[in-house]
Amino acid sequence: MQDFTTFVCYSLKATMKKVEKHIGQEMDKYGVSMAQSFVLFSLLENDGATLSEIGALAHIENSSLTTMVDKLEKEGLVERSLFPQDRRVIRLFLTDAGRARALEVLAAGTALNQQFCNNLGDLQPGLLEGLKIVAQTIDDLNKI
Repeated sequence: MQDFTTFVCYSLKATMKKVEKHIGQEMDKYGVSMAQSFVLFSLLENDGATLSEIGALAHIENSSLTTMVDKLEKEGLVERSLFPQDRRVIRLFLTDAGRARALEVLAAGTALNQQFCNNLGDLQPGLLEGLKIVAQTIDDLNKI
């Protein structure tokens, strides 16, 4: 039997567990979760995005997204607004406090990403290409 700890999926999971733990601890300093930070980043790129657009970009399920947005709204970081042309569509906007927090969190994320890139050196492009191949393989398997 092949040692399961040599499986690509095992390595991905073990690494991601460490990444999530570290980032979770860092995000606690800012009062947001990693997933909430992705919502904030999405809004930095496209303030006024719909919940569906944010969910697709950040890979967050709608049911989880609603709960996250509720918390961000309660903290005064985002505001919901109905889309005048279609009142079923909700757009999300950063408040001034939300923009400030998002920029702080983005700076922390950028610093961590830079550390990864520095440590990976010439391996970084290959790693990213490999991750794309893994994702595409899963997408292809799901089509069957």
